[in-house]
Amino acid sequence: MTIEAERPYDRLADILERAEVVLVDFDGPICRLFGSRAAPRVAADLRRLILSRGVVLPDELRDGDDPLELFRATAVFAPELVGVVGAALEAAEIEAAASAETTIGAFDVVRVCVLGGRPLAIVSNNSGAAIGAFLGRRDRARYFAAVIGRGEHPGLLKPSPVPVVQALQALQVAPDAAVLVGDSIADIAAAKAAGVACIGYANKPGKAERLAAAGADAIVTDMTDLAGVLARTRLPVSLLPWVESGGGPLIVVPSSALTEWKGASVDEPDSWGDYDRACRVDGDVGVVDVGDEQALVLADEPASTTYLPDRRIFVRWLCANSEADVVRLVPRAVEIADWEDAGTWTTSGPAELFDSAYHGGGLEYTTHLAVDLARGTYLIRTAHVEPDNETALVMVHLVELPSSA
Repeated sequence: MTIEAERPYDRLADILERAEVVLVDFDGPICRLFGSRAAPRVAADLRRLILSRGVVLPDELRDGDDPLELFRATAVFAPELVGVVGAALEAAEIEAAASAETTIGAFDVVRVCVLGGRPLAIVSNNSGAAIGAFLGRRDRARYFAAVIGRGEHPGLLKPSPVPVVQALQALQVAPDAAVLVGDSIADIAAAKAAGVACIGYANKPGKAERLAAAGADAIVTDMTDLAGVLARTRLPVSLLPWVESGGGPLIVVPSSALTEWKGASVDEPDSWGDYDRACRVDGDVGVVDVGDEQALVLADEPASTTYLPDRRIFVRWLCANSEADVVRLVPRAVEIADWEDAGTWTTSGPAELFDSAYHGGGLEYTTHLAVDLARGTYLIRTAHVEPDNETALVMVHLVELPSSA
């Protein structure tokens, strides 16, 4: 759902149409760094650390669940502990980043920005090391032209405009050509102080009203909705269509069986439903039943993936300097590939490639790619290929087998 602030529905599209670059907060729009239990625990650990140094906490700081607010306040009541508290907070953030859940729709936003040629930057009060740890889990740092994390001085955290200005300088863009997406009043204040349009991400009840009151130019409650509007405001410039994963495997489901794939179902208390079955596939590829048919699981690496229909090859981008390099090197990769057989897959015909966490009946809400195939059984071949020193790909080749009829 999208809620507009003081303007008609087209306000969000107007803002995004003008945006040459997109700045995104980290904790919230990109991932959930601290869970509902973790943030209070970290704040309590920081309070104990401060008390252990013989400092008496002000009354208003003896409780509270926000570690960043405690760090910010340290500069006022115990400036000599800023370095110690900051280091402890960074360590906790890095630990949390190892298992932080990706926000649904976050990398749909990233994808349409990349396809539309819009540079992206993360602007966060969290540490740069923690942001790097999260992005490094899935080789996602390459999507961001700049990462502005927490500096050493608490006074320069948002709502100060300094981090936003640093991002503008890194991307070499004027304030009126940027937009910031954030989920806090501090994000809105920092954007407004820097002269940047701001979109509030209201991921909790009551937050939409608070962000609107703080001056957000528009509000979204779902990052997937934001991706949809972004996609309509800029034509793709990508050479190939790519499908992203939120962190798990991708899947190729025959079009005739799409509604049979339930994705990450919450109806099964002991598992994540069909998504759980996809996650249990070992290696690069496997096959799982979906209704009366079979689906092809692209597992192991949640890498950006495209499909080359003329070669019947899925290309999975593990690392490369650019998409242009991937496209340029695919012929060489095919030439030097050391293929390994990985079973067979029988399909009723055309299929769709998408994130296995999504319901096959709701693909209009996520990234997907048509896979043009004839009905039949295919030998699955895989290969890990490094066509040059800076590029690594996984390729999955479908070889049509003769009909037994």
